[in-house]
Amino acid sequence: MKLPASEYRDTVLWSAVQAILAELTTTGEVAIHTAPDYAIAYICHELVARKAIAEAALAPRRPAKDS
Repeated sequence: MKLPASEYRDTVLWSAVQAILAELTTTGEVAIHTAPDYAIAYICHELVARKAIAEAALAPRRPAKDS
């Protein structure tokens, strides 16, 4: 399946939403019945459209440091 295009994919916002949804699905508090990337892209889009996030959340995420 082709992943949805999203201008938010490599942002801090995407990483945060992805982590939150992963935690909620792991604990069984929510169920996502579509590709998680679709849900993440939609939530990111809606948060930006509603001006509910700080500008810093749209910054590119930093690559993980090697330990």
